Amino acid sequence: MTHGRQSSDVSPLLPPPARRCVVIVLFFAIFVLAGGAVLVHNQYADPLDRRVDFWATAHLGGHGEALHLVSDLGQKVGVTVIVAVIFVACLAARRPNGAALVVVGVPAAAVATEKLLKPMAVHLYMNASYPSGHTTSFFALITTVAVLLTGAPASKVRPAVRIAIVTAGVLIGCAIGLAVMALGDHRFIDTVGGAAVGTAVVLIVTLLLELPASRRLLRRCA
Repeated sequence: MTHGRQSSDVSPLLPPPARRCVVIVLFFAIFVLAGGAVLVHNQYADPLDRRVDFWATAHLGGHGEALHLVSDLGQKVGVTVIVAVIFVACLAARRPNGAALVVVGVPAAAVATEKLLKPMAVHLYMNASYPSGHTTSFFALITTVAVLLTGAPASKVRPAVRIAIVTAGVLIGCAIGLAVMALGDHRFIDTVGGAAVGTAVVLIVTLLLELPASRRLLRRCA
């Protein structure tokens, strides 16, 4: 293996200036997640939560078929297919750390929600469905794509294209949140909490993969 190939295989996920932004976004996501847990503890008493839920149900509730189609974008099957596509694309681009990010970060976010946080909320607060698994998985995907695009060479992906892709992903994620609210599956704070979990877990995995030890391990595996 040549030196150039080794450098490509272990290139950082993020340019140094972006790492500070990642830490700031990570702490904000954790703050939002903790704040949501407080609101759940108060039995969804937040006025904003009630207003958004009422609006979604009143204005969108009559479009059941379309709502199910949108909410299905956050289901396991669709998310798994997208994960597989990103994984293969990262291997083809010789970005093993990107491949590791998508196959670790997205499933880890889903496990954190479904196996840890949601059962904890049900046990502590009764009838709680916090956070939303749909928005957790999709925002984990969005965050993964954002990280990969941030670290992509400028010659391959123009800044305007990166912004457009991430913006489109966020809008789709918000549409999924509205759909599950209109269907009565989740409250507003559940969807926000899911977005926070998906974002936070992927960013944590990103920072772990940026450690020198992780990059040395990826070099050996490449």
